Amino acid sequence: MKQILSAILLLVLGTELPAQPPAFRSESTDVLVDVVVRDKRGRLIRGLTQADIVVKEDGEPQAVTSFRAVSVQPGTAAAESPGAAAPVEGMRRQERVQVSAQNRLVSLVFDRLGPDGRRLGRQASLDFLKKDLGPNVYYAVFTVDRGFQVVQPYTNDAARLKRAIEAATSGERSDFQSDLANMARTAGAAGNSTGTAAPAQGTVDGAAMSGAQAAQMAKEMLDFSEVLEREDLGRMSVFSLWAIVKELRKLPGRKTVLYFAEGLQMPNSLVEQFKSMISEANRANVTVYAIDARGLTTVSDQGAANAKLSEAAQWSRYARTTQNETAAGNKQEFRTFDRAVDSLRANQQNEMQELAESTGGFLIANTNDLRPNLEKLSEEFNTYYEISYHPKNQLYDGRFRTITVSVASRKDAVVQARDGYFAMPVMEGQTVFSYEAPLLRVLSRTPLPKDLEFRAGVVQYRQRLGLQQAELVFDLPLKNVAFAKDEKAGKYRTHITVLALVKDAQGRVVTKLSRDVPLNEPMDRLEGFQQGRFIVTRAMNLAPGRYTVESVAADQEGQRVSAKRSVLVVPALVEKAGISDIALVRRIDKLAGERDPQDALQIPMGRIVPTLIDAVPGGAGKLLSLFFTLYPDETSQEPVKVVLDLLKDGQVVSRTSPALPPAGTDGSIPYVANIPLDSVQPAQYQFRATLIQGNFGAQKSIYLNIE
Repeated sequence: MKQILSAILLLVLGTELPAQPPAFRSESTDVLVDVVVRDKRGRLIRGLTQADIVVKEDGEPQAVTSFRAVSVQPGTAAAESPGAAAPVEGMRRQERVQVSAQNRLVSLVFDRLGPDGRRLGRQASLDFLKKDLGPNVYYAVFTVDRGFQVVQPYTNDAARLKRAIEAATSGERSDFQSDLANMARTAGAAGNSTGTAAPAQGTVDGAAMSGAQAAQMAKEMLDFSEVLEREDLGRMSVFSLWAIVKELRKLPGRKTVLYFAEGLQMPNSLVEQFKSMISEANRANVTVYAIDARGLTTVSDQGAANAKLSEAAQWSRYARTTQNETAAGNKQEFRTFDRAVDSLRANQQNEMQELAESTGGFLIANTNDLRPNLEKLSEEFNTYYEISYHPKNQLYDGRFRTITVSVASRKDAVVQARDGYFAMPVMEGQTVFSYEAPLLRVLSRTPLPKDLEFRAGVVQYRQRLGLQQAELVFDLPLKNVAFAKDEKAGKYRTHITVLALVKDAQGRVVTKLSRDVPLNEPMDRLEGFQQGRFIVTRAMNLAPGRYTVESVAADQEGQRVSAKRSVLVVPALVEKAGISDIALVRRIDKLAGERDPQDALQIPMGRIVPTLIDAVPGGAGKLLSLFFTLYPDETSQEPVKVVLDLLKDGQVVSRTSPALPPAGTDGSIPYVANIPLDSVQPAQYQFRATLIQGNFGAQKSIYLNIE
């Protein structure tokens, strides 16, 4: 993910396009649609007027607010409209980019191509470049593999673009498939040697392991590796395309992505992000043309989908007929539904087709001669109608709204345009997912609903570089969340959705936290689920000022929702010693990798998971665990001391002054205080931490109930 974010930054900083206002600002609710019209013989229809066009959204006619016919000969400049932006000075003549509605921006994306795919992609790109490189046409080159790389920012320098295409289509791709294929063959061979289709029972003895057991182990490894592979590859592809789309949204003009790939991995867990990326492309008026770089092949992508569905059916039959339950069998049974769902998205060519057709493009596949299709693409690239309309329905409900464009004056007209968009509210600088739209609507209710218990708040930490380091925390107890039982499958089902926004004084969203978590788990995990808490955190940096924290929690299974709104004040920065807010500790998780200094909750012993509850159990053996960070004045030579007080009704019940660990490389001292509650009586208490350094002191406190 860090690679993707770095690439987005490169896309912004490395591009040769100057910063200019977009054609449709993010506040605009107008919908822009590029339309290509052909007759039934495939010939382009030119000369249409606004009176010829009928636009409908969800079947409802819409009033067209603007109409423009664009027809450009390949390799020539489009006529500039009045007020077009002047070239940016300081660039060589062939690199100057005029930001105007007449621009045509082409993004060449090469996603993990094999040797044959690289050759086909290279030749197709160079052929297209020869035909469609004019004064107002700018290309950029990107690659997707283990990371996302900007090979060449937007330019119309033919020599530089040729070098970039050659570089992007050379070398070797990362090969995950070979290891998986070898593992699959191993599992199949072992299973066939024993003739055993179902998992074997008994303990595993390394000296006398049966072929069936070996096959089952290999199968488990294969399943796990396949899940990771599909997740990683799909996520890299989707978020890389998303990075391009988000930046193109800022610019006007005809925007096209030529996506060269050998299929698009789409696990079920990534479908929402995939849909949101397509929605973002449609909002940005970006058209994707997908090219299956495998060319003509005898391998059927549908075969992979059928295999997954067949495997799900096989295990379902096995679960119904067998009388002997095994751990391996139960595990495979639990995966049956996942396999069935994944089979719907296992045809990788279909995913490429959905991406293209949903954005107004088309798929080029199953051919080694791309020239006819590239000729068609070139026509659509240079001859089209640009239409915009203001939707009559201004309710942002997150639903997909279909767009249909027809030509009233021509019965033989075949119209190609994007098929719709997700009705998401505009949130500048943030991507809105479809599951968030209903929660955003909840925040507009008066009064706010209070059907579910939860807490959301901000814990403030260090002040540095003019900003306050802080953590946005969402804490939802699960004891009251509804669930449904599937007694036959031995599983329970529940679905949680949460959202929190931090808005500045002008109402702009500066930070967003959201999660959509559907669960379908074994019944024996239900008790642990109900005793748990759903805690999500997000690190952020805030300038001094006044903010509003808006939060929503939805229990989808129980059809309950709650929302809250609170005020957050970030104080002016201080130069001397300080102390962070205090948070109760739910648990401490082991760090998965290197400690991130930007995350205030990561300390040498692990990552703190805070909780916003204000009640803790007391009694014999119980501890009160709290976390805070001390920030000594680094200019002072005085030693640092901390005093911890537990107070009741303003009176000190206990006081300690523990020895502090050495400061970290950034000068801070994170500290976890553990206070025994053996002899503490149930009541409301105040915990107070005081930092003392020479003649200076800082203090923070937190109120809580000990039960």
